[in-house]
Amino acid sequence: MYSAAPCTRRTFCSLALGTCAALLLPCSALASIAQGIGKPVSDEALKAEFAGMCEGAEQMLTGQRPVQDLRAMFAAAKKAHARLLPMPDIGGPENLTYPSFLVGPQYAALYTAMRPCGFSARDVGKLVYDLAVYSFEAQKEVYRANGQRFFSPEYFALLQAWAQRSQQRRYPMDWVQTVFRGDGRDFDIGVDYTECGLVKYFASLGMPELAPYPCRVDFPTARAEGTGLARTTTLATGGKMCDFRYKQGREVTQGWDL
Repeated sequence: MYSAAPCTRRTFCSLALGTCAALLLPCSALASIAQGIGKPVSDEALKAEFAGMCEGAEQMLTGQRPVQDLRAMFAAAKKAHARLLPMPDIGGPENLTYPSFLVGPQYAALYTAMRPCGFSARDVGKLVYDLAVYSFEAQKEVYRANGQRFFSPEYFALLQAWAQRSQQRRYPMDWVQTVFRGDGRDFDIGVDYTECGLVKYFASLGMPELAPYPCRVDFPTARAEGTGLARTTTLATGGKMCDFRYKQGREVTQGWDL
């Protein structure tokens, strides 16, 4: 059973920097389609990012297990993560869900190492969620800028082109989605996903129980970006689609407890 360790300001800053210091792009655990098109990320950079995440996770669990046990557990996680690279191809960074896909091996590696130590998929999900919330402090200006750009006409055209490409189903592990304008009252932009790359990825590893937890990070991400996300259903929880509805300036009221 995982519960977040109490954080002093010093520990808070260390956690935030520990999970983000190695990054070449906003942390993949915090990624969203508002991030835009970036650059390819090498396997070595992904390993460095995950090492930073493990450092933050170890601090989060301080006091709950002996230090030597935590170090051994996260050393095992890093080895598991390395074995999961390279990842399946979903079209590279021109795919707006590319950064989100990078989180798959992170969850899977943590779960591989933590499950034998008595941690559940939910525990892993909550640990990553808490790390994500702390990490926004280190990159809040980046995420706010992402959110402001997200609602521009130019970005909507990018979203539409991305969604149309997904309909070709060129990559088995990719997402498939449609993008549309809202009425401006209930929402500004809608994205309906009918296939989810992470659901397929975790199923391929025999870990379908992990699938619901990256979805929960979408809410603090949207809160940091100011994109006003609301959602009623997801593929990971058995729904027919993931119904993302974005409204600029709307308060994000959902979170870990949905």
